Amino acid sequence: MSEPGRVDLAGTRGMFGYSLTGKRESDQDFVACGEFGGVRAGVICDGMGGVRSGEKASKIAASIFVRRIGELSKKGRRFWLSEKKRHTAYRNLIEDCHQSVSDMAGGAGLSGTTLTAVVAVFRKGSLSSIDLVHIGDCRCYFLSDGGARLMTEDHSVTGDMVRAGYIDVHEIEETSGKNTLTKHIGDEAGSEADVSSLDVDGGSRFLLCCDGVWGPLHKSDGIWLPDGDVASQSAVEEIVHEAIERGSTDNCSVLILQLNA
Repeated sequence: MSEPGRVDLAGTRGMFGYSLTGKRESDQDFVACGEFGGVRAGVICDGMGGVRSGEKASKIAASIFVRRIGELSKKGRRFWLSEKKRHTAYRNLIEDCHQSVSDMAGGAGLSGTTLTAVVAVFRKGSLSSIDLVHIGDCRCYFLSDGGARLMTEDHSVTGDMVRAGYIDVHEIEETSGKNTLTKHIGDEAGSEADVSSLDVDGGSRFLLCCDGVWGPLHKSDGIWLPDGDVASQSAVEEIVHEAIERGSTDNCSVLILQLNA
């Protein structure tokens, strides 16, 4: 079973999550989902700043994100059809997460968490929009029959090295600086998240995972995935256990979203 209290799928359709402490003292990851009428959200957070502080930071940020999406779901059709309005709302939401995590820790920069989330909107039973909100180094992969395509960039020293062309993504795990974040929820700068909208016709399956999972599993040919149906509870559990078997020393958490379910 997942670590008690660290995964809250809230009965959301098409969402499968799993988290294990692994070789750490406690699980500082948090996975949360929510479904509010025609809006579904899934988020994964990886906390930092000491055991208790990291546990609280990830839960606070994930819970605020899902709760605020629930509040936004009550807005009218014009809001959800406007990419600009949605993106502005997500950025305001991230500011709230910054403030709440800083208040919990007793000041900015004393604790923190990464946050990667997908928000899907449906109209008349069909996908209308898919938005991606990301800060830190948890990742989002788009899943297709051809494998998995990385949709996010790590906000870390090694992420900067990838963008500068010094290393490839699969070399991050063996490069110094992989654990040094340049942006996260709760940082002193109150950094903005990356916010983007994805092609709804391109597919509807996504994998969100923390660095404890992608570290040992993302190689030169991409991230390892189990055979068979990836959008299932057994698949997320297999991915987590594979990461631990391959030597992960961190908490390991995965959330898979099957948005056409």
